[in-house]
Amino acid sequence: MDAAGGRSTAFGVYVKRALWLFSGFGGRLVLPALAVVLAIAALWWILLDRLEREERLLDLTVHEKTAVVARLVEEHAISTFRRVDDLLLDLIANTERNRAMRLDARRAFEEGLVVGVRVYDAAGLLTMGGGRATFQGSVTERDEFRIARDSAPRGLVIGMPYASSETQDILIPVSRRLEKGDGTFAGIAVADIPVESFVRYYRVLGLPPDGAAALLRADGVIIARNVGSNNLSGRGTANSELWQAVKQNPIGHLRMVSPVDGVERILAFRSAPDYPVIAIVGESVETVFGPWRDNARLYIGWAVATTVVILLFIVAFIVELQWRRHTDRALRVRNRALAWSNDGIMIADATQPGMPIVYVNPALEKLLGTPMSGLMGSGALTALERATNDRAALQPLRDAIVVGRDARVELARAGDGPEDLRCLELSASPVRDHDNRLVSLIATVRDISEHKRAQAALTDARREADLANVAKSKFLAAASHDLRQPVQSLMLLMEVLSGRVTDGMTRNVLGTMERALGALKMLLDGLLDVSRLEAGVVVPEVEVFALSEVMDRVAANSRSVAVQKGLILHIVPSRAHVRSDPMLLGRILQNFVENALRYTDRGRILIGCRRRGGNLRIEVWDTGIGIPADRQDDIFQEFVQVGNASRNRDQGLGLGLAVVRRLSVMLGHSVMVRSMPGQGSVFSVEVPLAPSPPAKALNPALVPRPAFATTVLVIEDDGIVREGLRAMLAEWGYTVLAAESCAEALDLANCGPPPDLIVADYRLRDGRTGTEAIREVRLALGRILPGILVTGDTAPARAQEAEAGNFRVMHKPVIAADLRRAVAEALEPLLRERQTVA
Repeated sequence: MDAAGGRSTAFGVYVKRALWLFSGFGGRLVLPALAVVLAIAALWWILLDRLEREERLLDLTVHEKTAVVARLVEEHAISTFRRVDDLLLDLIANTERNRAMRLDARRAFEEGLVVGVRVYDAAGLLTMGGGRATFQGSVTERDEFRIARDSAPRGLVIGMPYASSETQDILIPVSRRLEKGDGTFAGIAVADIPVESFVRYYRVLGLPPDGAAALLRADGVIIARNVGSNNLSGRGTANSELWQAVKQNPIGHLRMVSPVDGVERILAFRSAPDYPVIAIVGESVETVFGPWRDNARLYIGWAVATTVVILLFIVAFIVELQWRRHTDRALRVRNRALAWSNDGIMIADATQPGMPIVYVNPALEKLLGTPMSGLMGSGALTALERATNDRAALQPLRDAIVVGRDARVELARAGDGPEDLRCLELSASPVRDHDNRLVSLIATVRDISEHKRAQAALTDARREADLANVAKSKFLAAASHDLRQPVQSLMLLMEVLSGRVTDGMTRNVLGTMERALGALKMLLDGLLDVSRLEAGVVVPEVEVFALSEVMDRVAANSRSVAVQKGLILHIVPSRAHVRSDPMLLGRILQNFVENALRYTDRGRILIGCRRRGGNLRIEVWDTGIGIPADRQDDIFQEFVQVGNASRNRDQGLGLGLAVVRRLSVMLGHSVMVRSMPGQGSVFSVEVPLAPSPPAKALNPALVPRPAFATTVLVIEDDGIVREGLRAMLAEWGYTVLAAESCAEALDLANCGPPPDLIVADYRLRDGRTGTEAIREVRLALGRILPGILVTGDTAPARAQEAEAGNFRVMHKPVIAADLRRAVAEALEPLLRERQTVA
């Protein structure tokens, strides 16, 4: 159906072109075009006909010449073999009568036609020899002996050419059969003919240098050739195209590439009727047709050049006519488009005083509310002022016309009522000639009232969205603080209880409570990460670092969970260095591993790397439940989970991969996933490779308990959280000073043992903050104490305050292990100082 439609369309195009030829400009071009076509056709017909006749004449000439020379070669071969045959018959007759025979007196020996004769008995033993001893060796395996013994031929047998043992000349053995009285085989008589006797004759035949004259046996073996006989005598051609033609016709011609030297020739061949030989003569196609081809190329090149010149003139003439037709058509289309355009168009003559209007379209009449008769002939600026009644708004247009540049102004035109006010946009372009003189002014007027109203509505919507975003940030900050306070209290108390409870049933209950608190903390952390990323608070700090550090940290955080589930967590070591943010990249990998741990019940989890050009692909493999192909894009959205229809909190909340997607976009790393349901998944992230930086000194390992007496000042207004922090820090071996306000913290710092570290909540009583408390304690003691601000407030300002005050921020709820590590890291400089003093 489509093919038929395409043919119909093409036929319609051809019909239109044919109709054009006989109408308008095309009608006047028909006769000249036909005359040119006929002239070009006649030129090519005469040229090709002449070249074809010349080619036929050359082909006929070479056929006749090679046929004549082939006949001469055949007659020479027949004459030669007849004389040798007579010699062999006399030799056989004298041998049978046991009579001696003078060989040197025979003309064949005198003329060098035969250089030696040999007679062998039935056992192949030499019984008589004359002339040069040309052959040494056994004759029983040679053609002339085997054929005479096995086939009983009645004529000459031409053997395979061989090299003379004395002179290394190539000789052709010609033999006849010896028979006993009863007709049985009695031996052979052989005459050796030098190949050179044939070659001398072939050289005087007048063949060109690349011409060929050769003599073949009846089985296609070359026995003599005008060129290269020493190397080619004895070579077979039975499988060639020539041999197939000879078997079909004893006399004929053939054009082929020689299997001997690879030259294409026109060959004439003749099979001798009385002797088993074939005469072949050929002339090279290049020699015969080379000059003709050169002339043909010259003639064809001249004809092509003539044709191209004629066609170029014709095409140029037609293009000129077509350009005129298209110009006229484009002018009509432009005028029609200008007339039907929704934008008002005006053209004014700048060479006349007042710049009178010379063209307006109907849309301009409607936009300006002035009829065409009132616009034509009047000044452009005057007409615009009269329509808009706003001379000041047109001042930029006047200034642009003076300097000759484009201008764009917005005008307001009043309607019948206050709601009919229309906003117009005027765009004007002055036109100058080659002498840079202003010749005309082209202006377009567009109604942008709807655009202005939409722009105003968009501005209002954006302002409302900004207010809503601010309100959301405030709500998240307040809700995060209020939710994290009780969770933090529970986690601290759980840490204290877990070290003191020994009853098995009670520890099981504590374990269940710990998992519930872990799920709640996971939800709060996920919401915090998403809100911080949406607010743009997280700023990547890109640096070059060893990937092994990040992978080891991920393994340390995840190995205990893998052991609990009975999974194998294996990390392939890598010495690569990458360019990224180590904390954010670690969060991506941690989320990948946590996702794999949640959805893998048996098997293993593998973390490894692959090089991809200048990037390193970090892959996390698992043997979990897998992800269907149609859900692999959805899992990177918030609160989307696969295989957790019951919303089991042990399998996460669907925020980890959403954080991964946002972090990867922020870092410019591509994240990919491959998965098969029931077989597992592969999550990967590509990071750029970097050269190894200079080695950094490693931080000393943290000791589980302080080596020296260390005092920690805790400032927390919530009594439960304060008591939990005090008990947990005391359990870790620290001396704890607990205060519920900034004033009490100052009293404890001045009266009690001087604190070495401050752990403070952000929101304290009387509108005070933990940031202020840390600063005032530092001022009271006269030294910069390390500080940790533990808060449930997720506002970006907390991070900025921590950076300005040189202390750390941790968001509630804080895991005991994380807090213990943070306290040890904050006290590490003090520990090193005391160890140095000691």
